[in-house]
Amino acid sequence: MELIKVKEWRLYHHSFFDFPSNIALSTVIWCLAYGSSFYSVITDQLIMYKYISLENDALNVLRLHSTDVGVSSTVKQFKFTIKSRKVVRSCNHYSEISAGAEGNFNANYSLEGALILIRHGDRGPLTHVHNISNVNCGGVYDPLYSSYENFISNITGTPTLSQLIGTFHGIPVLPSSDCGLGLLTRIGASQLLKTGKVLSDVYRHHLKINASLLRDEIKVFSTRYRRTFQSGLAFLFSFLQKDLFPKVLVQESPSLAFCFDDCACPAADLFLRRAREERELLIKSRPTFLNLVRSSSAIVYEVPDKKVSSDPHALKDALLTYICHNARFPCLDSKLPTTCVRPESVISLFNYLEWESQQMRVNVNMKKTCFLRAYGLLKNIVSYLLRIVSERKPKIVLYSGHDKTISYLTMALGIRSNGVLTPFYSSRLIIEMYKTHDQLPDGGPVGSNYFFRIVFNGKDVTRELKFCKNAENSYHSSQGNQESNNTEKKFYLCPIESIVRFLHEDYFTIFNATNIKDACAVPS
Repeated sequence: MELIKVKEWRLYHHSFFDFPSNIALSTVIWCLAYGSSFYSVITDQLIMYKYISLENDALNVLRLHSTDVGVSSTVKQFKFTIKSRKVVRSCNHYSEISAGAEGNFNANYSLEGALILIRHGDRGPLTHVHNISNVNCGGVYDPLYSSYENFISNITGTPTLSQLIGTFHGIPVLPSSDCGLGLLTRIGASQLLKTGKVLSDVYRHHLKINASLLRDEIKVFSTRYRRTFQSGLAFLFSFLQKDLFPKVLVQESPSLAFCFDDCACPAADLFLRRAREERELLIKSRPTFLNLVRSSSAIVYEVPDKKVSSDPHALKDALLTYICHNARFPCLDSKLPTTCVRPESVISLFNYLEWESQQMRVNVNMKKTCFLRAYGLLKNIVSYLLRIVSERKPKIVLYSGHDKTISYLTMALGIRSNGVLTPFYSSRLIIEMYKTHDQLPDGGPVGSNYFFRIVFNGKDVTRELKFCKNAENSYHSSQGNQESNNTEKKFYLCPIESIVRFLHEDYFTIFNATNIKDACAVPS
């Protein structure tokens, strides 16, 4: 692949791209390759770039391997090249994980508990891809990982570890050093270690954990996938004190949706099948883009499958293996640039998927699927919120899950913020529970002095909950977290009764039903 260095460039149409005016041109070189101009068809919009005064340059950031450059430096070169950091943000480099709106609360309120739903960290591809041996998934990982690895090594083979992992015996505790199919990497563990440390700094001082009641105060659930189990452990290690970490019990969820006792639902399978068919029609309506996906898939996959080769989501997942580990994109013949995955193809892919997610957000069949898939998890969440009201415990509930776990729940709740339908590695959705110290009138309903808020990847999304619109409360925080430099910030609270009423009275109105049994019945 020949690199183009741009001395002067002009952007004729930038509805999908947003380059800061003061950015160094070297940061956008990688997407300005393959000749003096190219066209990229993205969701029926034509984008043209024209380059003036081009010359060869030996530095091609797309072809850098992690042995040539550190992870963070390459991420910084990538992150300005695509609007909203679409590509690099999907990698969610651990150095960029920080606290946001979490824990900003008014002095009139006390934080009583936090329910934390996380997506697992960086992993290997889900399908066999070319040149995987040249991808360094061991990567440059956070220094905290070495401490974690040493701790686990010291308790391996002891009753301490057996007590911690519970029913997850036989699953390795530490991540893989290579790019195994679907396996968490050390970089992925680093993401959760950083997330745990960040949230510990926010919550630990306010949620005082009673060590003698640890298993009552901390509840942990993980799906039985190696990557979610290992991600949950990494999070807990940095979130808790080291003496408390091994005393936690990780419980198994039989479903990636954490549906618990409400998993069997024939209607959910039907609606999901219909939603997938409608999603396939979207890409078929764009034959130029479909051909791009197929041609790129033929290069990326070792054994192309007809169905997978037409799936833009599978292609994105495979390409993240290269992007997130600073590996060169694959070529069928390295001497022929036309047989390589092209940068503009990657840009088109991410833009298409962003557009598609907006279409599926309003798709009725997808909505119904998410409502049914998320019901069991939401019921579990509400039950713990009510326990906090009645028993003031647990203090922490952790669900270590998948991207679909987050997307099902957020769509059911009506959250529409960017990224909720395609959450990146180590994403977090947190429900914070508060109790007011204000004097309430006598005879009020039980729990009327309890409120909650929801924060997704550091952004307060409570205002997006439809059932909180009429009960919305906003306050100015008297203190902020470390990331906010103690500046005052607004935060929004919703009465606990609002989410209870939504679950028990309004949840199934989209199905013209009043309970999960009737909603799950296959329509005749």
